[in-house]
Amino acid sequence: MIWVEILGRHRDVVARHRCDGMEIRIGRAYDNDVVVDDPYVAPRHLRVYRGEDGKLVAEDAGSASGLYADDGRRQQRLAVDGDHPLRIGRTLLRIREADYAVAPERASAPAARLWPRAIALAAALIAIELLSAWLGETAEPKASHYVLAPAILGALTLGWTTAWAILSRIFAGHAHFERHLVIALTGLLAFSIVAEAADAAAFAMSWRLLADYSYVGAWAIFAALCFFHLREIGPARQKLKAGVVIGLGVAAVAAQTLAQSELRPWTGRQSWLRDLKPPFMRVASPQDDEAFFADALRFKEKLDRARKEESPGGGLPGFDSDD
Repeated sequence: MIWVEILGRHRDVVARHRCDGMEIRIGRAYDNDVVVDDPYVAPRHLRVYRGEDGKLVAEDAGSASGLYADDGRRQQRLAVDGDHPLRIGRTLLRIREADYAVAPERASAPAARLWPRAIALAAALIAIELLSAWLGETAEPKASHYVLAPAILGALTLGWTTAWAILSRIFAGHAHFERHLVIALTGLLAFSIVAEAADAAAFAMSWRLLADYSYVGAWAIFAALCFFHLREIGPARQKLKAGVVIGLGVAAVAAQTLAQSELRPWTGRQSWLRDLKPPFMRVASPQDDEAFFADALRFKEKLDRARKEESPGGGLPGFDSDD
């Protein structure tokens, strides 16, 4: 017994044909064992038989379009292993024997069980956002600071989830809105935790590098989020999807690093103190008075010299990004 599967563009099974016998023929003509409705397939396109070693072999029966392996190379004949599909015309085929060992089933949580998880993730995300707003208060508290941020975050989450659910409905036939919502909330929660931890550590320890390059972690989480959305749409070609997502993430990190290196000399912003925190979160010892005023005096002298010089670029000469 031989099974011939016709695959879609995402390598999901569109049709499955059971064939009995030592040899089967595939083509567009009606006298074939498997009839393929593809104008680029010959009337008698492919012959599948057992070789001398007992394994299945696919052989081109003299078609104009040819037989192509999974790597895109044209072949006159090739061995069939049941894992790698082959292409005739514009149709992907996968040929397997009846004793082919299929993968174990994947655990699937019912939609009713996903909604409590989504609500818990949303509550944790809102709690972190409210805590961040409270820690960043430097003036009189305002209710809008605690309402506007969660509202914007909720609208963006619903919009992001709806977009992925629509793509899933188009390409996979199922929206899976609740699954995409759980993925989105998990990614946002991880992003909020990493961002708050990096910001708090940068403030507590005055770690400039941690604050300057915290966007690397943000892009990594964003890339992982996109990968899990793509995997939910279709489980095929996971290595390709991971490679594309990783490549785009690395390109984004490189672009932001380049932009930051070019803008820092002009902004002069102390990025590790971009958000004020309560004094009890400060771990690093403050600079003593003598060292502070000595640095201020050296800066004043440097500034006085710069005022007397002419700068061809229009800025103050003698100053670098640390100043």
